[in-house]
Amino acid sequence: MRAYSLENVTRPLGPEDLARQGVLSWTVSSDQAERDAKLDAIKREQRYVDQDVVELSPEMPNLDEICARFDQEHYHTEDEVRFVLEGGGIFDVRDDTDHWVRIEVTEGDIIVIPAHKYHRFYLTEQRRIRCMRLFANHDGWAPLYRTEK
Repeated sequence: MRAYSLENVTRPLGPEDLARQGVLSWTVSSDQAERDAKLDAIKREQRYVDQDVVELSPEMPNLDEICARFDQEHYHTEDEVRFVLEGGGIFDVRDDTDHWVRIEVTEGDIIVIPAHKYHRFYLTEQRRIRCMRLFANHDGWAPLYRTEK
């Protein structure tokens, strides 16, 4: 995982910097037992009760239409949780001063963007990501778009 402010791209941000903005993040090894243990702990601590796996790839005929829903600034009324199984993506998240923080995720990265935190998502140049999503429930998953700024 790589994170930095779009205001100062030369200063990297670590997990503790993200946590101050409410964004939780971890990177786990490829060891299946370690991954399972970390996911189980996150589910327990954050009370996530459901999960699914989603994939975006260049082979999808409507990929650009799907991605157009994510690249507009929005939030959800529930946490957005992603565990990257393959590929990569970019989350831009608004910090507490309303500036963008860019978080680049790749295989093994887990990110939790808290409910009501404005963000947007882009694919990387490879245009491929497969991730597990964790849910407290499915009710808060409609994007609520920002209308100004």
